[in-house]
Amino acid sequence: MGLISLLVLIFASVTLSSHGGVAALCSSPYEAYCPPPWLAFQGHCYLWVDKPMSWMDSERYCRKLSHPGKMAHLASIHSKEEDEFIKTYAGKSSVDPPVSGYWIGYNDIEQEDRFQWSDGSDASYEGWDPREPRDIGGEDCVECRSEYAGMWNDVWCTINNPFVCKL
Repeated sequence: MGLISLLVLIFASVTLSSHGGVAALCSSPYEAYCPPPWLAFQGHCYLWVDKPMSWMDSERYCRKLSHPGKMAHLASIHSKEEDEFIKTYAGKSSVDPPVSGYWIGYNDIEQEDRFQWSDGSDASYEGWDPREPRDIGGEDCVECRSEYAGMWNDVWCTINNPFVCKL
């Protein structure tokens, strides 16, 4: 019986080490541990910040919340599902008066009409309101606009909005 136990232990050890350990076998790309009050969705953590700030100050605030090995930024959105998750999350805001919009990390600060995410990720999804982007006089930052059912709107970066950080 001792020999069988030893062989099982050796087999398990070799199997786990070749697959990245217990964590690799038990986790999926859609799960993430998120420290409270962050919320998990599809492998990332999200934090709603009720304190209205400019886009730049919001991005700086998010970066200060980074963890070792994981940089936080204003939220980047890469699918309709992620967009809907963030809209639902923001809809539970306790800001009074209710928010008219909230910042995400999309912007064309570096080059006009070339939108990019503040975290450097690919712009594979966009959720613009059909009337946007309009770029009326230097609107370089993107908010999700409540009156547009959470669809995206380019606005001046100096407006103070609450925001969503992504880790």
